[in-house]
Amino acid sequence: MQVEYPKAKWSEKFLVLDLLEGLKTTLRELFKPKVTIRYPEERMEPTDRFRGMFKFSYDRCIACKLCAVACPIDIIYIDVHDDMIEEGGKKKKVKVLDRYDIDVKRCMFCSLCEEACPTKPKSIWLTTKTYELATYDRNDLYFNMQELEYWDDRPQYTGLPEDTDKKQIEGQKQITGGVE
Repeated sequence: MQVEYPKAKWSEKFLVLDLLEGLKTTLRELFKPKVTIRYPEERMEPTDRFRGMFKFSYDRCIACKLCAVACPIDIIYIDVHDDMIEEGGKKKKVKVLDRYDIDVKRCMFCSLCEEACPTKPKSIWLTTKTYELATYDRNDLYFNMQELEYWDDRPQYTGLPEDTDKKQIEGQKQITGGVE
């Protein structure tokens, strides 16, 4: 049994309305003011919900390891030992945090570690508004507990001094004999 389809009309094959529908976004964006910044010198402030670089507080951490368990790709490494302290004449068993490392190069910034943290306020959080984690060495993206605790920001871009740029260019011209 053969099925016969109705023959397509010319107007159905090529419809100008489809073309105009596709250009609608382009025309709408054409007349909006453009947002352009000079990136290294000027930086845009991320939104409030932005999940940036980790910040860690050793004082708040109770060494429960829930953040490491919640991490779907196992990039949080925690070592803990038990210690006995005397408090009010009684000996009390306390967990002491020895190691808290995060391998940021594999992190997907999902914030599950932050959600799993039972302390109030959180001992780990991802709201530092830092998005500049580029580096030339992959080992620079492995942070230990001290680096996470005192994390402020990547060093600010200062730019190249004008005089050294010109001297380097002039020096190159003299070496090559003025040929570029």
